[in-house]
Order: sequence, then structure tokens, then C-alpha cells
Amino acid sequence: MSSFDWMFSPSENPAFSTGASGSTSGVTTPDWYQDYTKGIAGKGLELAANAQNNPVPQQSVAGFTPDQTQAFQQVRDNQGVWKPGMAAANGATTGAMTTAAGAATAANGAVAGPSANFTDPGTVGKYMSPYTSSVVDEIGRLGNQNFTEKIMPGVNDSMIGSGQFGSERNADVLGRAARDAQQNITGQQASALESGYTTAGNLFNQDANRTQQQQQLQASTALQGGQLGATTGLQGGQQLGALAQSGAALGLGDAQALQAVGQQQQQLQQTGLDTAYNNGVANNNAGWSNLDNLNSLVRGTQLPTSQTSTNTGALTRTYGASPLTQLGGTYAAAAGS
Repeated sequence: MSSFDWMFSPSENPAFSTGASGSTSGVTTPDWYQDYTKGIAGKGLELAANAQNNPVPQQSVAGFTPDQTQAFQQVRDNQGVWKPGMAAANGATTGAMTTAAGAATAANGAVAGPSANFTDPGTVGKYMSPYTSSVVDEIGRLGNQNFTEKIMPGVNDSMIGSGQFGSERNADVLGRAARDAQQNITGQQASALESGYTTAGNLFNQDANRTQQQQQLQASTALQGGQLGATTGLQGGQQLGALAQSGAALGLGDAQALQAVGQQQQQLQQTGLDTAYNNGVANNNAGWSNLDNLNSLVRGTQLPTSQTSTNTGALTRTYGASPLTQLGGTYAAAAGS
């Protein structure tokens, strides 16, 4: 008989009579129910043995994917990538400040540069016309020549005409004439020297003004150049700093994007591991679930009972309905109610 044949065959409830005096009686469950419970128990033992031989798979966690590992390494490699750019930016800024300071120093030096005074020794001579001395000498020569050739002969002729030549009167008149001539010569020479001195002073002032203008121009140029260099250096430093920050941010963005891809792959792998685990648990629980369903078929069913007695009479055998017939009647009764 197969494991389920008993469910379709009628139940047998034999009653025996031994013919002895007196009798004993008791209530027994049907054989099919006893076989049914034995079958469930056997199936349970089989499932328990299989559970020991085939344990439930352990739930596991998906590891990091290659993309995630690469992203981690990129983050490590990106550490300090901004330092060279920042160092260059600091260098450019420092250079700009040095340029500005040098320009200021040069401007101060240009404005406060050495200047000569007209009264300094040797300064006048640098600006006096080289012809002034010749003019002065020529005035003296011409004055003396005029005295010798004109004034003195005229005085002598006048003295000769008056009969006083060689007299004290002649000497006095000639001395006064010589004095006047010398004063005239000296006055003309002084006037020539004063004119030359004035001209030299004007030339000096013009040079001094030009020098001052050149110094101011040099100072302004130095300041403008320093400002331009400082501005350029500062802008270059800012750009280098911004590039360093942008490079670090872009590298971090690449790593984050790679990490996101790797995380999706990891989640997909975790889903596969969870699915395999759940399937394994479901497969192991399937037999127990089926067994529980079989057990529930007769749970709450009113089982037929048989009364047994022992006597001296002949053996009497009785039969009851099959288990499925009884279950059908039970379900029909339940449906009717």
C-alpha cells in the first residue's frame, strides 16, 4: 500500500470475541488516523534530517565593487592635489607685493633724488657761457686800448696846447681820465658778468625743472608699473588658486560619480544575495509548509471511534467510511451550515 492509499480505502474496525466469560471494552482511533499521524511524523523526521544535511544559506553582504574601490583610490590620490596650485598662487601674490614695494621704493628714490643748488661750488661755472670770460677780457682790452689810443693822447694834446704838458695839472687830469676809463671798463665787465650769471641761473632753473619733471615722471611710471605688476600678480594668484580648487573639486566629483555607479552595482549584488537567501529559506520551509497543510486537513475533524470488547463469541469485523469520505462529509456539513 502506498503512503496515500489508506486515504481512499474503507477503515477497518475489527471487534474480536474470544468466547471467555466476562468482557473488557475500550475506545480506539481509526487505523487510517494512526497511519496519517505516523506519516506526518515520519515526514517531519525526514524534513528535520534534510535540514541538518542542507542548512539554510547564511545571509551575506555584498562587498565593494571595482568601481567603488577605484573611487576610494581616487579620493586618496586627490588628497593634496590643490597644494601645488595654492603654492603657486601664494608665490604670485608674494611676488606682486614685492613688486609693489619695489615700485614704491623706486618712486620715492626718483622723487627724492639728488638735486644741485646753483650756489654749490662749481655749479655756476657749469652754466656760465664759455664766451663770458672772453667778453670780459675783450671789454678790458678795448677799454684800455681806447684810453691809450684816444683818451690819453687827447689829454696830452690839450695840455700841450695850454703849455701845461708834463705839469702837475697834466698828471692830475690824466689820472682822472685813467680812473674814469677803468671804472667804465669795470662797469661793463660787471654788467657782462651779471648778465652771464643771470643767464646761467636761468639755465640751471630750467635744468632743475626738467630734472624734477623727469623724477616725477619716473616716480609715476614706477608706481604705475608696480601697480600693474601687483594687480597682474594678484589676479594670477587668484586664478591659480581658483584652478587648484576647481581641479580638486573636479577630481572629487569624478570619484563621487564612480562611487555612485559602484554603489548601484553593490545594491544589485546585494539584491541577488538577498534573493538567493530568501529562496533558500523558502525552499527549506516549503516541505514544512506542505506538512502543516496536511496536518490541518484533519485538524478539528470529529474522528470516528470504535468500541472494542473481549468475549467468548466469534470474531466480528466491522468497517467504517474512508478518511476522504469522512472529510467530504465534514466539509459538506460545514458548507450546509
